[in-house]
Amino acid sequence: MITILDEDFPGTIGFDDNEIMAMKNQDKIDVIIKRAEGTDGRISCMIRTEPLFTDPNVASASGSMAMEFEDYLPKHEKIEFLNGESEKLIQIYLVNEKVP
Repeated sequence: MITILDEDFPGTIGFDDNEIMAMKNQDKIDVIIKRAEGTDGRISCMIRTEPLFTDPNVASASGSMAMEFEDYLPKHEKIEFLNGESEKLIQIYLVNEKVP
């Protein structure tokens, strides 16, 4: 009798944090993408920034939206995890008006 165990667990991809706050004077924010429940093999995913529109009925200190080129530089790229890798850091560059 031969028993073959499936030990190939590529895992699932998600974010380390569901919400990231940025200060007006920041140049960039770091976003961590995690690979959980397995790290076997090479896997990849596409990432893309999108404008954020919040509920107009909810007060927000930072405003009600985040727009490409006005608030941040868009990012659209492929992220690849190699065998054994469990996290990747991506950076979103912010557009800000620094006061000297």
